[in-house]
Amino acid sequence: MAPIVSVIMAAYNAEKHISASIESIINQTFNNFELLVINDGSTDNTQSIVKEYCKKDSRIILLNNDKNLFVIKSRNKGIEKAKGKYIAILDSDDLALPNRLEYQVKYLENNPDIFLIGSSAYIIDENDKVENSFIAPTGYEKLKNNINKNNLIYHSTVMFRNENVFYREKMIYCEDYDLILRLFSERKKIDNLSDILISYRQTSNSLSKTKNRLVQWLFINKARFFYNERLSTGKDSYESFDPKSFTQIYNINYPIIKDDCLFALKICLYRRDRETMRFLLKKYQKNYPISLYFIFYYLVSENKSIFSILGKFFSKI
Repeated sequence: MAPIVSVIMAAYNAEKHISASIESIINQTFNNFELLVINDGSTDNTQSIVKEYCKKDSRIILLNNDKNLFVIKSRNKGIEKAKGKYIAILDSDDLALPNRLEYQVKYLENNPDIFLIGSSAYIIDENDKVENSFIAPTGYEKLKNNINKNNLIYHSTVMFRNENVFYREKMIYCEDYDLILRLFSERKKIDNLSDILISYRQTSNSLSKTKNRLVQWLFINKARFFYNERLSTGKDSYESFDPKSFTQIYNINYPIIKDDCLFALKICLYRRDRETMRFLLKKYQKNYPISLYFIFYYLVSENKSIFSILGKFFSKI
């Protein structure tokens, strides 16, 4: 008999927290589930930890990648194998509160017009201490009207109908947001529960604290660009998109679309990253003729006081 819910957990070198994440699913008040853990070529004890849980609980299934394929391909692999009516996502360092599956299954069963449901979340540190909370906005119309400005859904909270929906592999760092935007453009209804149903772990090496934050912003902006394309024309230009133009942004010889480079310069001002702005100006000059935008960013980058003032202004809007 097929399970009602397939929980997808991608894991890479997750030995520190994966036991707690698995336990949080085992201890659910709703028990008709399978937990598919995709070990993404881990070099620590992740695989052996999951194997021990598999021996104890037949609902837990271990899928191993021969090498590190990254989270998008790993999640897609889990979805391909999933037998459940619903797909639930939980990252390998997050925790599901005991009633998470029960509440979301009940909601989707009672609301057949809703395709995907999220929830509110606690924000915890590496030691499980609650640092803050995310109170999810609710209501399809409210979410639809604001989704192009902010991702209003924490991805470890989502449960959606298992109807052949996958992540797009080029949308690195924002595959979750891209999925949500695609569902909205397909007119699938999405909502949040106000209940807090997971604990989302924010670690010291989270993306927002690293150099890759600029790269993530570029992908987020591209996801919004694709969303607007679909709303205008019914399709987007994803197939022709080269993700290396973003992942190789610090390579001065790798080309980048002019508008994307200008957006990166804007983000540097927002983040008050003068060093990267100067580098990107060199990259822009190498690939494109000088424009008014270039002159503006160049003059700003050369004046430390103006850069600081404008950076503070941009960070507040």
